[in-house]
Amino acid sequence: MNTVITFIRGNAAKGPIAKIAIQGTEMLAAALMGLIVVLVLANALGRYIFDNPLPWSEEIVMTAMIWVASVGILLGVLRGSLICCDVLVMRLPTRARRILGVVCGAIGSFTLAFFALKIGAYLNLFGTDVTPILRMPKGLGISALMLSMTGMAAVLLFRTTQIAFGGRST
Repeated sequence: MNTVITFIRGNAAKGPIAKIAIQGTEMLAAALMGLIVVLVLANALGRYIFDNPLPWSEEIVMTAMIWVASVGILLGVLRGSLICCDVLVMRLPTRARRILGVVCGAIGSFTLAFFALKIGAYLNLFGTDVTPILRMPKGLGISALMLSMTGMAAVLLFRTTQIAFGGRST
């Protein structure tokens, strides 16, 4: 094996529901990127051409950037295209790879779910704090992290059960 780091493809979520989830996530990411581009361009034009910046746009752009990052990593999990190191794993026998996949998948999904719960607790404490200009709840951006952690935990748990009970190998 010549490569240490590979993209694991072919482990994408399959089926009509997964296809809808992937397409919906892609559309959300594209819409958020479009919103960021429009707001940054409008703010730059307002600042440098009309000498009248849009300070409120920065609050929306920062929130949208958190959502783009969160949606992007969830999309990577749904597509099965996250980077992993397989130099040691691929040398293991198939049964050992399967056991390792189940153990790592279970630990990973429960860890992601734990972080989602902790982010939810943070939101309960500080989620209603507002931004200075638009008075938007700051929890709007942080909730993206909680949703992406929850989504990643669910996808990972689903794949782990497939490996454990469905006969799929890692």
